[in-house]
Amino acid sequence: MLQLNNIDKTQLSEPIAQFLNEMELKHAKLSYCLTVSAVQNPMREQYWQLRFHDARFNDADGVDHVGVVEWTYGKRSDNEYKITSRKIQNDRFGHWGNEHSSQRTKDVKKALKIAMTNLLPFEWHEISNKGRRNAENAHERWAREDSNTAKPFNMGTETVYEEVKHLKSLGVQFKTDAFKNAAAGIEAYEEYRRKLEVKARFHTVIDRGEKIIYIKDGHALQPEEFSALDPLPESTRNAIALLKLVNKDQLLPEIGYRSGENTYFILV
Repeated sequence: MLQLNNIDKTQLSEPIAQFLNEMELKHAKLSYCLTVSAVQNPMREQYWQLRFHDARFNDADGVDHVGVVEWTYGKRSDNEYKITSRKIQNDRFGHWGNEHSSQRTKDVKKALKIAMTNLLPFEWHEISNKGRRNAENAHERWAREDSNTAKPFNMGTETVYEEVKHLKSLGVQFKTDAFKNAAAGIEAYEEYRRKLEVKARFHTVIDRGEKIIYIKDGHALQPEEFSALDPLPESTRNAIALLKLVNKDQLLPEIGYRSGENTYFILV
């Protein structure tokens, strides 16, 4: 079904109102639910966007909308529908542009067919993949935040030669500032190297209240579903308890990453 979010149909442009009415009829027969909101172009009042969202998530979950239907400008100054979705791959355009994920048509029935085919709820692995990238990036930033500890070890050939020659003749004393700094920073550098060895691999846990989705690292297309957290490994439950103490979209080093309100990425 389709849930309208504060939409006054009398304010919509005629093409968008017609499309929305047709889509409501189609969605009445479906088992899944989308919510839809309407946004008007402030510069051109006849242009509207319908933004479709997965009804299982709210704004606090940080989940993108599943797609957009617009009444907008087209070729030769004609207006047309533009449908944008992650499911669309328009190879006439490059991957870097918005048009690659869009299709256009002037016909409302064609627009409806494109929308019904491509504006679909997210799969669990899609939710996991988006948060996983954020988790991996946060982990990488943490691992490399002390990269300056490697600077004392970036020594030129002459410096190394001079120090080795000096050590050969005198033994244990360091002569150059470069080697003195390197000796003083050995522990910090070893810790930096250790952090780089911690691989950004995560198990995903999505807590939906009545359902727990558990996706093991490397098994994105094989999610497991439980009615509670109890079947999960104790280490995973302990990590979730700690991650609940931090803000969303935040890394807890060597524990995991909290993505949104109820999605957790547990470091393997």
